[in-house]
Amino acid sequence: MEITFGNSTFLPIFSPLLCMCSGCHGCMDEERDALLQIKASINSPEGTAFSSWYGEDCCQWEGVQCNASTTRVSSIFFNYRRDPSLLENWYPNATLFAQFKDLEILHLGGNQIAGFTSPEASSAFSKQLNLQDNSIENASHLCWGKGALPSLYYLDLSGNNLRGFIPECLCDSLLLKQLILFYNHLHGEISLCLSNMTALQYLDLSNNQFSDSLPTFPFHNLPSIDTLILSGNKFRGKFSFSIFANLSKLSHLDISYNPYLELETESRTCFPSIKLIELSLAGCNQRKLPRFLSSQNTLKTLDLSDNLLEGNIPSWLMHNATLQLWVRGNNLSGPFPKTFGNISSRLTSLDISNNSFYGPLLEDIHLIFPELLYLSASDNGFNGGIPPSFGRLKRLQSLDLSGNKLHGEIQYLLTSNMSRLQYLYLHDNNLRGDALPRNLSFSKLEVIHLGNNDFTGNLLDSLPWSLLQSPALPQLRVLILLGNHLEGQTPHWLCQMRHLEILDLSRNNLSGHIPDCFDNITSWSDFSHGHYLYLSVLDLSSNRLNGSIPVQITQLKALMLLNLSHNKLFGELSPELTKLTGLEMLDVSHNKLFGELCPELTNLTFLEIFDVSFNNLSGTIPVGNQFGTFDASSYIGNPGLCGIPLSRKCGVVVEKPPKSNGNVLLSNMATTNNLLFPCVLFLPVVNFVYLGGLISTSF
Repeated sequence: MEITFGNSTFLPIFSPLLCMCSGCHGCMDEERDALLQIKASINSPEGTAFSSWYGEDCCQWEGVQCNASTTRVSSIFFNYRRDPSLLENWYPNATLFAQFKDLEILHLGGNQIAGFTSPEASSAFSKQLNLQDNSIENASHLCWGKGALPSLYYLDLSGNNLRGFIPECLCDSLLLKQLILFYNHLHGEISLCLSNMTALQYLDLSNNQFSDSLPTFPFHNLPSIDTLILSGNKFRGKFSFSIFANLSKLSHLDISYNPYLELETESRTCFPSIKLIELSLAGCNQRKLPRFLSSQNTLKTLDLSDNLLEGNIPSWLMHNATLQLWVRGNNLSGPFPKTFGNISSRLTSLDISNNSFYGPLLEDIHLIFPELLYLSASDNGFNGGIPPSFGRLKRLQSLDLSGNKLHGEIQYLLTSNMSRLQYLYLHDNNLRGDALPRNLSFSKLEVIHLGNNDFTGNLLDSLPWSLLQSPALPQLRVLILLGNHLEGQTPHWLCQMRHLEILDLSRNNLSGHIPDCFDNITSWSDFSHGHYLYLSVLDLSSNRLNGSIPVQITQLKALMLLNLSHNKLFGELSPELTKLTGLEMLDVSHNKLFGELCPELTNLTFLEIFDVSFNNLSGTIPVGNQFGTFDASSYIGNPGLCGIPLSRKCGVVVEKPPKSNGNVLLSNMATTNNLLFPCVLFLPVVNFVYLGGLISTSF
C-alpha cells in the first residue's frame, strides 16, 4: 500500500495512534473539564478568576502544574482567587477534585471556603492540603470520614474561624507530619487524640484561646516533633521544661505571650535533655531567667522580650545565644551588655531596647559584636557620644539608638565601612552639629530618622545636605529631620531622591520658597510606584517658608499626607489640588492664603483631616462628601468664610483682600519662574503616627 500525505488512507491508519498520544501534548480531557467546572464554581455568581486561561492544554493554565511524564495534574495552586466582592461563602464540590488521580498538592487558601459538598470524595485531597485564610467555622466540615485522607502529610487550616475544641476526626490522619491551626478560635484543652499522631513533626496551635494546663497533654507521645508553637494562648498553671524531656528531636519551641503561664525554676540537676535551636519565652511575665537556659549551648535564637526581667544580662547568655538575642521591653539595667572576657560574639541580631540600661556605649563594639546585622538599643538611658567603633560594624544593616541621652556630633558614625546600612534611627537624643558626613555614598540606605535633636546647619551650603546629592542615596525612602534647628532654604536636590515616600522637615527654621520640583519624586506622583512599607508624606510645617504653593505639588497624585501649616505662605487656592485623589490629611492652616475654597475640593473623598484655619480665605465653605465631617475648627480664623459648620451665614458681603498681579492663577506659574499658590488644605502636626510604627524594622 502506497502511503503519501495525499493518500486518503493516511488518517484512518494513524488516527488511533494520534488519539492515544493526545495527552502527550496536553492535559487529560476529564481533568480539563473538572478545572473548567472549578473555575465556574469559584466565580459564581459573577467572579473573574482565571480569565487568562485559554487553549486546550490545561497544564499551561495559571495555577496548574502537571506531571511531566503522565501529563496529569499534580499540583493546584488556587490561593486568593475568589473575588472578595462576592459576599457569599464558597462550598466547592470535592467530587471535582477527585478527577485528578495524581494530585499531590492542593492549595485553596483565601477563597471564602466554608466547607465542601460531597465530602465523601475528599480522598482526592491527597498529600498536601492548604485551606488557610478561609471561613470554615464548623469543625464537622473537616470530618471526611475515618481513613478518608490516608496519605495526607500536610494540613494548613490557619486563619479560619474554627471554634470550640480541635475536632478529633483530624487525628484520623495518622501519617500527618505538619498540622497548622494558628489564628482560629479554638479553646479549652489540646485534644488528647493529637498524641496518637506519632509521625507529627510540626505543630502550630498559636493565637487561639487554649486555656488548659500544659502539663496535662502527653507531649512525650510525640517522639518525632521538631517544631512546637503554642504562643498567643491562655494556658494556665505551672509549667516546667521537663514535660519535653523525652522529645529528643525538638529544636524549635515557642510558648510566648501566654501571660497566665507560670514558668517554674528548674533544679540544676533536672535539666531536660533537649537541645533547642530556637526558643521564645516572650510575654510570659518572667521575673527570672530559667536555669534551664544555661544548659542550652546550641541556641541560635532566644526571645525573652516583654517580660519582667531585672538586673543585667549574664555573660553566659550572650554566649549561648549564637545568632539572635532579643530582650526588649524588660526592666534590665546596668551598662551595655558584654560577652564573658570580651570574647567576640557571633550574634547577628541584638535587641536590648526599652529597658533601663545606662552609661556610655561600647567603645570596642566592632570587636565584641563584629557580625551584627541588626542592633536596637533604643529607649534606654545611654549617654555620652556615639563611639567611632560603631562606624566599623561592616555588616550592620539596621541601627537604632533613638530615645536615649546621647549627645555630641556623629561625623565619625557613618563611614565607608557601613556600606550595607539600610535603616538609621537616632531620633530623640541630644545630638548636635552636622547630621551626616561629606562625600560618602550609601547605595542601600532607605531610612534616616534624626528628628528631635539639636542638629544645625544651612540646607543649601552646609552639612548634612552635601551627602544627599544624587546618586549618594538612590534608595532613600524616608528622611525625617523634624524638631531640629536647621536653617536656610529647602534644597532642590531633594527632588533627585525618586523613591522618597516620607519627607519631614517640620519644626525647623527653614525659609524661602517651597521647591518647584517635587513632581520629580516618582513615589509621590505615580500610584504604580507602590508604597509597601510607608505612607507617602510631605511635611514642611512650622517653618518660615514664604511665597506660594508651587503648582507642581498638584501633580503628586500618590501623596497621602500634606502638611504646610504654620508658615508664611500666601496666594489663592486652586481646583487643581483635586488631582491629589489619595489625600487623607491636608493642612495649610496658619498661613496667609486668600481667595475662595473651590467646590471641587469635595471630590477628595479620602480626606479624614482638613484644616485651613487662620488664613484670609473668604466665600462659602464647600458642602458634600467628606466635608460634612469637618467641624468649625477646620475653618476658624478666616473672617470671610461662611456657611456650615460656622455660625456665620452667607449672604453678607465681605471685602476681599486685594489680589497681587503675580498671584492670580496657578497656571501662570507654568509659564513664568515666579512661585504660585495652589489650592491646599491639610492636617495639623499629626506628628506622624508613622514615626514609631510605620517605619519600624524588625528582624
